[in-house]
Amino acid sequence: MADGSVSGADRDESDRRGSSGRGDGGRSGDDRSDSDNGYSDSSDSDNGHDYDDRGYGDGWEELRQQTLRRDNYACTRCGADNQTLQAHHIVPRSAGGPDELENLLTLCRPCHGVIHQHNNAFDDVRDDAPLFPERTAPKPVARLRTPADQCCTRCGAERSDPTELVAWTDVPASDDGRPAPSHVTLCKPCAGLLIKHDPAVEKEALTANHTISVHELTARRTDAPVRPSAFALSQVEIRREPRTLRERVVDDTPLRFLLNHRGVRLALLVAAGYVVLFVVLAL
Repeated sequence: MADGSVSGADRDESDRRGSSGRGDGGRSGDDRSDSDNGYSDSSDSDNGHDYDDRGYGDGWEELRQQTLRRDNYACTRCGADNQTLQAHHIVPRSAGGPDELENLLTLCRPCHGVIHQHNNAFDDVRDDAPLFPERTAPKPVARLRTPADQCCTRCGAERSDPTELVAWTDVPASDDGRPAPSHVTLCKPCAGLLIKHDPAVEKEALTANHTISVHELTARRTDAPVRPSAFALSQVEIRREPRTLRERVVDDTPLRFLLNHRGVRLALLVAAGYVVLFVVLAL
């Protein structure tokens, strides 16, 4: 990222001023998030904590600046260069992650909150993060804004690859009058099924972190499950017409709850329980 006539030293000093302006003594938000202690910026500052109080040595600030310089003073998840930037440990220090450049990534504070979902120190900014990461985001931070966004709202499948998900942003209100959500995420096969089922869904209402091809989505609709998940929103409760004998006999009937990995495990567990009960009664 070009920085015009601003020198690297000026950028470093500017970043220090921006960090200290948060009231946390210039410390990275990672100091709090890796330990998940939930401290806010102000409480840390008021208590006079510094790097050494949390096990960060004297070289941490220099290492943090090296991380920001390497990442061109931009968030590696969303690309923002106009936010407060922090150094994120890929492997948390609490899990033995080292304070080394290879274990650090630059994140803006909202995106840092996306990675640390359970740290309430980021609750005030987490929703400001973009829904999708940049397509070039490193894998450790390439995730959607919330864990629920990583799952298709029709079939319930979790997708670790953000490029396999599409967000529908023009969701109508449900039939029971409940307000429509701001967006729902769908896997590409289920998104293709939605487009084929409801031609009124416009391409402009579908967003992703890459160019969306309606032809690709509709071509993949046959990969969508025949029936939606039991927890699917009413707006995406769409049934796909079965094409094969298995889909008609199993996937489109209650047998689908039994003839899957979870169903088989449950059946084996029940059978084992009956065997144990029979042995106990026989004794």
